[in-house]
Amino acid sequence: MKTILSFIALVFTTTFSHAGITSNSDPLGGNIVLTNFKGLFSDNQDVDLSWSTMMESNVEYFEIQRSGDGMNFEDIDSVQSQMKITTNVYQLQYNYIDKHPLTGTSYYRVKVVGKSGYINQSPVVQITNIPSVGTRIYPTLIQNNMVFVESDKDLRGAKLEFFDLSGKKISETDWEYLSVRQNVQVSKSGVLPTGTYIARLTANGQNIKNQLVIVQSH
Repeated sequence: MKTILSFIALVFTTTFSHAGITSNSDPLGGNIVLTNFKGLFSDNQDVDLSWSTMMESNVEYFEIQRSGDGMNFEDIDSVQSQMKITTNVYQLQYNYIDKHPLTGTSYYRVKVVGKSGYINQSPVVQITNIPSVGTRIYPTLIQNNMVFVESDKDLRGAKLEFFDLSGKKISETDWEYLSVRQNVQVSKSGVLPTGTYIARLTANGQNIKNQLVIVQSH
């Protein structure tokens, strides 16, 4: 499940209009109203940014900026304006996916760069990226061939695998969505020899948690 995160306003000098920014200082007649700037930390561990513009003209591109402290921003990519001479749309939709977000709390904003050189900035959105928080595989000492796995967020395309120390796969359990606690058999075929095994939980191909477990056979 994607969780829509709220805006956090930091220091900037633009005039707000309809929860966005308004700029009409371009000497070539440029104009833009940027609204609905949102950040989503998705269940496949990407950060999805989206925003809309109204009455856009003479915009060259949008610079995507990221910060780890909310004060020092760096440019990480850019998105070209969709407005063309033949475009006759009042509102344009934009999005950008950061496939390598920072761990922990980070901040994003969009810098509007006009064809004549004017610059404006969006509000700032805060993202928290701690994918493994609230994800548990327990107990670590297994006596009945059963473990529990749970997460405090929906994990799409989740998979729990068990391996012996040579790398041989013992079992695999898949879920379309994993959120509430699930019971999982370590071995689908019977009792495992006493020893140490590796539990690996992934979601959408991304590694979420690796953990050693000890199987104690009776």
